[in-house]
Amino acid sequence: MDLRKLAGIARYSLALITLSASSTLFADWSQNESIGGFTKTHIYTPSTVSPIGDGRSLLVILHGCTHPIDAFLTAQVEDPSEEYGMVIAVPDAQQKEGFSCWGYWTAQSRTHNDYARVVKMVEDMTADTSRNIDPKQVYIAGLSSGAAFANTTACLAPDLFAGMAINAGPTIGTAAGDAIGGVGVVSPSLYRSRCRGYAGSNVAHFDTQIASMAHGESDTTVNTGYNYQNAKGAAALYGVNELPATRTITEGASRVAEETMWEDGRVSMLWFKSFPHAWSGGAGASGSYVDSGSINYTRYLGEYFSTYNIRVDRNHGPIISNVITSDNNSEITIEGNVTDEEGSVTSVSISAEGLTTGAVASLTTNDSGGTFIDTTNALPEDLYLIEIFGTDDEGKTGKTVKVTHSLGGSGGAVAPILRDVVASPDKRCATVSGMVVDLNQDVDTVVVNF
Repeated sequence: MDLRKLAGIARYSLALITLSASSTLFADWSQNESIGGFTKTHIYTPSTVSPIGDGRSLLVILHGCTHPIDAFLTAQVEDPSEEYGMVIAVPDAQQKEGFSCWGYWTAQSRTHNDYARVVKMVEDMTADTSRNIDPKQVYIAGLSSGAAFANTTACLAPDLFAGMAINAGPTIGTAAGDAIGGVGVVSPSLYRSRCRGYAGSNVAHFDTQIASMAHGESDTTVNTGYNYQNAKGAAALYGVNELPATRTITEGASRVAEETMWEDGRVSMLWFKSFPHAWSGGAGASGSYVDSGSINYTRYLGEYFSTYNIRVDRNHGPIISNVITSDNNSEITIEGNVTDEEGSVTSVSISAEGLTTGAVASLTTNDSGGTFIDTTNALPEDLYLIEIFGTDDEGKTGKTVKVTHSLGGSGGAVAPILRDVVASPDKRCATVSGMVVDLNQDVDTVVVNF
């Protein structure tokens, strides 16, 4: 790979370069993985990361009765996964009940059967550093029996699940016979007491959990009344009030959903217009119990979870901009702007490192009306890497800005120098990163061969 000139320092990175000539360069499904006690799980890993937090998010999706997990391979979940840096994991129920259902009506315990397997799968996936999953961005969803099972699991393990998405699912604690046609009436207070009872000592984590409830308006399999019960039950659990306004969401001319929200986005209720009992995949979706007649629910969840997740620290720290460097008498002056959207800036830290001599200068300055300026001590001739970051009033540091400054002449043509080269394998891929230093600041190419 060739990289063009970059002000004397060329950084190079080969991400997702496969070591197999026939392999794809892009993210893809890994099918039929054995993980967490499940012998068959489809996992889609995106090439991107979440727009919030640290790393990727994880969305576990549980199938419905007589609903093969292969249906999610054509449910149009890949693009939303890439858009929101969201790993999708679809396990096949290990302890199937009648009609291959998830047994949400059986003993509700995080150490029992498939409840334990879902918990173990999440723990294993978040512990696997190669997956780069942020444990503060783990969510669970499902359709029909999978939705009720997901709801119960989110109640059993609110410490693991920052959010849940319940699509056409019977309310927690209802009997198997209540799902088809009928409705097992569960009041908001009963939903709250059941869910808190399932959580045991983890009830405090409901303070930072969110929920999306959805249902097809034309569903004739699972009673649509469960959508209200689930939404109002979650609202009672979280202690939030319904907002009066509604929003119509459209994709194309005919794909429509109606959204009702509760305070702070803690609960969302969707109605898929003119939609049957199925996972809503949006345009191009197909498969058993997957329908293209409404919006892409996976994309909706990516946006909803990244917007309203409470567990992720939204403080990004100060932003450094408009950096200018100059020199006089072997001293380098660094100045620029610094702002903080969430608070105030307390300090700006600056370091300068000579990339061949190793000379170092460190400075800390307070911002003055959104600007900063400071000058190093006298330094030897070299090409200097200058790194600048700000710290806010909550102690959060912002992203480091890096610039270079050449101090003095180079003394003629000098060959580029490679530094800090690292090769990191990741399954079928490898990332090569490092730095090339060119005192003449006319580096032409960097070539990495596999």
